Amino acid sequence: MTLTELSIKRPSLIVVIFSALTVVGLFSYTQLKYELLPKITPPWITIITIYPGSSPNEVETSVTKLIEDAISGIDKVSTVYGTSGEGISIVSIEFQMSADINIALQDAQRKVNEVVSQLPTDAKSPTLTKFALDEFPVLRMGVTANMPSREFYQLIKDRIQPRLAKLAGVGQITLVGGDEREIKVNVDAQRLRSYGLSLVQVAQFLKSSNLDFPTGKVKQAEVQYIVRLAGKFSSIDEIRDLVIGQSKQGGDIKLSDIAEVEDGRKEYSTI
Repeated sequence: MTLTELSIKRPSLIVVIFSALTVVGLFSYTQLKYELLPKITPPWITIITIYPGSSPNEVETSVTKLIEDAISGIDKVSTVYGTSGEGISIVSIEFQMSADINIALQDAQRKVNEVVSQLPTDAKSPTLTKFALDEFPVLRMGVTANMPSREFYQLIKDRIQPRLAKLAGVGQITLVGGDEREIKVNVDAQRLRSYGLSLVQVAQFLKSSNLDFPTGKVKQAEVQYIVRLAGKFSSIDEIRDLVIGQSKQGGDIKLSDIAEVEDGRKEYSTI
């Protein structure tokens, strides 16, 4: 019996068959998964470490090689790329397609934390960033306000950005533009030489004077207090009045004697 004969003689069967096919088709359509940005490239993790004032060779031996050796044992690593430049180390890790980028990021962070204590003292803490094409930023926001530009920038950085970072699905937030506050110490080279000081000495003394550190504990009958010495600057005048040395006559040399301290904004690097 041909399909034509079957359709004429038993139309109810044909109706049931096509109805079943329609129901199965609709159900299958509702179960389909689709992505606007499918995974077509392997996931990447980039580790950036700033080492101010160092040469590429020093960065390679002291930072890049150390981080490469630390992360080489992570599961599902495909390739590791290391780049050493003047004052900066960039280590890129390419994972296999089956790797979970979030788990891989945690493993990389754990491995890097194990070698942070071995990095040079002047090196900044390594920054880890995950990247995959399906996680590429897709939202750009502009913000304006009727308030001083420096205060507005600090508001966005300290209060708005952390709240946005906690939203579900947000991987990374990059803040671009604005007037960022910067305390500038403009040293007078002639005065510096007249007092017999060097620029390195002034920089190191400023760094060591702007610290908080623990000094011990105070115990009572049922209570124990941790004592910390608050040594960070709280005003511009404190920086100006900072004593950085002694003159030949025995007097104090203040920072204001050799430099102009300005509460300004960070210079623009891009427009």
